Amino acid sequence: MSPGRALPALMGSGAVGHRLLAALFAALGTLTVGMTPLDAQSTCRPSASSAEARLLRWFALPLGFHAALPATSLEPGQVVVALELAAVPQPGAAVRRAEDCFLDKGQNTGLSPVLPRPRLAIGLPLDLMAEVSYLPPVTVADATPSLLGLALSRALFARGPLHAALRLHATIGWVDGPVTCARSALQQDPLQPCFGTEPSTDRYAPNVFGVELLGAQQVGADWRLRAGLGAAHLRPRFQVGFRNGFGVLDATRVKGEYTRATAMLGVDRALGERGAVGVLASGMAGDAFTVRLTGQWRVR
Repeated sequence: MSPGRALPALMGSGAVGHRLLAALFAALGTLTVGMTPLDAQSTCRPSASSAEARLLRWFALPLGFHAALPATSLEPGQVVVALELAAVPQPGAAVRRAEDCFLDKGQNTGLSPVLPRPRLAIGLPLDLMAEVSYLPPVTVADATPSLLGLALSRALFARGPLHAALRLHATIGWVDGPVTCARSALQQDPLQPCFGTEPSTDRYAPNVFGVELLGAQQVGADWRLRAGLGAAHLRPRFQVGFRNGFGVLDATRVKGEYTRATAMLGVDRALGERGAVGVLASGMAGDAFTVRLTGQWRVR
């Protein structure tokens, strides 16, 4: 029996035991008033099949700087600005339940249903194209991101309507939000999770690095089909930031490292000579999926 379950058992299972244990916690909390609280800092490395690990991987796909632009290559000196809207689906209830690293409780994973991201692409010599994106710390729903995306791609060949490119990408930064203890989960029972008055300020860092092989097939004058396969190396990090009603800070760290296959399929439509819009569905083997809507405009 774990220590967390053994103590309530020793104090009794009825209402009397519950009140005695609550009084004990209250007394300990009183003794710490005016003192620096003992922060609970630990590192958890969940098993690859656990709910925590699956949750770490789930958000790495929509937050990752994967391919989204209709443009697969640009002439040297050409510049494209774009806006991407990536859906951030809710994982299933089983994935949202803590398993290896926390008490058995649900996590607040619905911080924002969509991730808006600006993109800038620049054509370089040697059939290269560079992409960059930065999401400043502007709160969208309950999520506050600070994400940098970088990519470098090279056109492999263009044979008639068929084009292919190889793309390397990286995503660094984080997203802050109340995941472990949202305001709606706060309560005043010291024996239960989320005992306190202020929601948690947790941080998730996706740390995605990958390679993608992209193909595009022109269909008629304005339409194009796109597909791609890739591999993503994930080093996600999650940092808890919850201070309970006694002033004790839970600063648990959750770490993982995974490599997953990715796939994508989409279509885009040209809007004149400079513009284009597109939709691209992406998936990560066994873990996550997202849909990206993009609009781009070539400024030069």
